[in-house]
Amino acid sequence: MTETVTIKGEQLKRLVEMKFWEIEDALEELVEEVELELDENGNDKHFIQIYDFTASLTTITCHETGYHFHWGSSTPVEIKTIVEDIMDGE
Repeated sequence: MTETVTIKGEQLKRLVEMKFWEIEDALEELVEEVELELDENGNDKHFIQIYDFTASLTTITCHETGYHFHWGSSTPVEIKTIVEDIMDGE
């Protein structure tokens, strides 16, 4: 049985920032830009946005029990693999 871990507040914000920096470093030459949007309203929902050279926007929504990918329509497989590995802690 898998137990759900909840991360909130400042701990979630720090975790998302670390993932953002790791993604930004790993994709430096592969994408146009990586942006971080932190929720400052206490909703515990933060966003990492990746703009790749195919003009696709990938958004990773990070919340207190995990994250969700919304892949751009033509995001390259190489970028998907790198991002998934980082978010999964590999």
